Amino acid sequence: MALSSNGIDFHTHPLLVREMIARHPELAKAARQTFYIGNNFQPQETLHLELDVAGLGHAVVLPIDATTALGTTVYTNEQIAELCAMSSRLIGFASVDPRQPGAPEKLEAAVKKLGLRGLKLAPAMQRFWPDDPSAFELYDRASQLGIPILFHAGMSWEPGSRLEYGQPLRFEKVAAEFPKLNIVLAHLAWPWVTEAVAMALKYPNVCLDTSALYFDNPEDFLRYAMTHVVPLSVFERSLRKQIVFGSNYPRVEIKNMARAVRALGFSEECLELIMHGNAQRLLGAGK
Repeated sequence: MALSSNGIDFHTHPLLVREMIARHPELAKAARQTFYIGNNFQPQETLHLELDVAGLGHAVVLPIDATTALGTTVYTNEQIAELCAMSSRLIGFASVDPRQPGAPEKLEAAVKKLGLRGLKLAPAMQRFWPDDPSAFELYDRASQLGIPILFHAGMSWEPGSRLEYGQPLRFEKVAAEFPKLNIVLAHLAWPWVTEAVAMALKYPNVCLDTSALYFDNPEDFLRYAMTHVVPLSVFERSLRKQIVFGSNYPRVEIKNMARAVRALGFSEECLELIMHGNAQRLLGAGK
């Protein structure tokens, strides 16, 4: 897939797409009872319009396989592939349950047979420790396939989940043991922003995404996290090639997160890397 130069949202969840719910009614239950999103279901074109208003061309769409922990999935890999077949603007990631037999083989099939371009893991929802050696075979397979892993990091809202699953230092062993594996820690790993930044500074294969909102609005949140907790100059000068734009749509509207990132005061060169270039590099590795 040739990706346009006008931006990529690296972190969206297609939970509200009405056309997919009509085809797969179980997705409505996954949205409400597993992901805890109460927004109205919408036509797929709404996601396209969100991208248009934000000035972006493409969005990564993410599933979560929580078979062991919850007995369910939030989209299967096949459903993500089906959704992507309906829109050239969507980039599908796979998810596999690290605690299920044959997880590496399932990932390889999702990449080679379904055309998915990354791996989404959510340790708090899937209830596994990211540094558990039992998951290392899966990480090794992702590294061999040349695809990035997007980890949910930081706080998780799901009832029954534990904060400690998302602590950034739980990912250090993964970054160290698999230096060729591109890792993205979502949500700036809030509230552990400083630790997440330290991880990215130490390990060049670790990136951070901007998809965090725990204040009233994304402008206030990102200004706090990326100017007060850690000075903007650290991101601009030292981590400009290790930040990707992510909105966490539909929890946050894409246009609002894009406006917040653009308002931080990055140089145009750095902003282009955050909104497009870094994501293109991570996704290009999987071609």
